[in-house]
Amino acid sequence: MKILICLSLLFTSLIWSPPLIARETLTSSVAEKNSNGIDAEILNAIAEKLKVTLIIREDPFKRRLYLIKNGTIDLMAGLLKRPEREEYIHFVQPPYKERSDTVFFVPKGRSSLIQTYKDLYSLKIGTTLGSKYFHQFDGDNRLNKEPAPGVMTNFKKLLLGRLDTVIYPEGRGLDQIHAMGFADKIEIARYRFSKKKQVYIGISKKSHLMGKIDKIESVIRQMIEQGEIEKIIIAYYTQRNLPVPAH
Repeated sequence: MKILICLSLLFTSLIWSPPLIARETLTSSVAEKNSNGIDAEILNAIAEKLKVTLIIREDPFKRRLYLIKNGTIDLMAGLLKRPEREEYIHFVQPPYKERSDTVFFVPKGRSSLIQTYKDLYSLKIGTTLGSKYFHQFDGDNRLNKEPAPGVMTNFKKLLLGRLDTVIYPEGRGLDQIHAMGFADKIEIARYRFSKKKQVYIGISKKSHLMGKIDKIESVIRQMIEQGEIEKIIIAYYTQRNLPVPAH
């Protein structure tokens, strides 16, 4: 009998793989009406590798930064590294994207409205509170920028004719117009700002995940090197008949 019990315990220990993270539930946040978007897809894939349950909430970008700063959420995707953010966010190495174009969304059929940067001066441009885009644009006080709490508001105003264009990161913008059912009504203008931009998963420095950061980075590095995250990105957009953004 003792032999049988020992063998049973040994067998159980072999087939049971403990979760990488001691706490079983993690929390993240994505853009409003975007809980099935690309950021969520990537985060869920990472959570699956970590063998944890992920809870995703929806918040405007500025609030998401506040939530990760105070530790209400554990992690975020789609982050650009900024000095002020490094004070409260650990940017997981390596970045999972090397490029994130900033584009201008316009009503369908008006892609020629913005062909050069100079074309922006005559337009009403929807921006998002707390967001930075590119140096020339951010510091240009001659532009008519109309900030809103979230990009959803901007896209609605665009279709109502209250804005001429909406500036937003390409991938996240395509994701958002699809989630809102506007993909057949909005397109990207010809002018875009293209520059190498490293995009990261960020961990709140107040999260318990910081105690396992080496293991987390090892998992994400393996996913990147094996092309898993790139496959997730390509599949997400092609399955929705959307253009695959620069990545």
